[in-house]
Amino acid sequence: MSRVARLGFFAAALTLVGASSAFAQSDIYRDLRDIRRDRADIYREQAKLREERAERNYDARRERRALEQGNWHAARYWDARRRHEQHDVNAIERDLRRDRGDLARDKADLRRDIWRYGR
Repeated sequence: MSRVARLGFFAAALTLVGASSAFAQSDIYRDLRDIRRDRADIYREQAKLREERAERNYDARRERRALEQGNWHAARYWDARRRHEQHDVNAIERDLRRDRGDLARDKADLRRDIWRYGR
């Protein structure tokens, strides 16, 4: 192999290694960004869940008080509101489970990309 051919082969190999490492680095940065976003989503969802549970518990207390006082009309009203709040709580819990799954997937992707980049 001539010297020019070796130099060309070496330059081509460096280009490929540089491109693959830059691609892996962009994957790592994307995974880190996704992890930060998922954590922020989880934090927001937990705050919303606390608020919705507080509203649901308030409605349940009002319903119980109306039942104790024999006010059936008010008890039905507060029961409907409590059921609506429970529906919201269930939806937020579903979103939280989905966000936690996304976070776990992004962490696995990050580990895989770091392992692949470090090889």
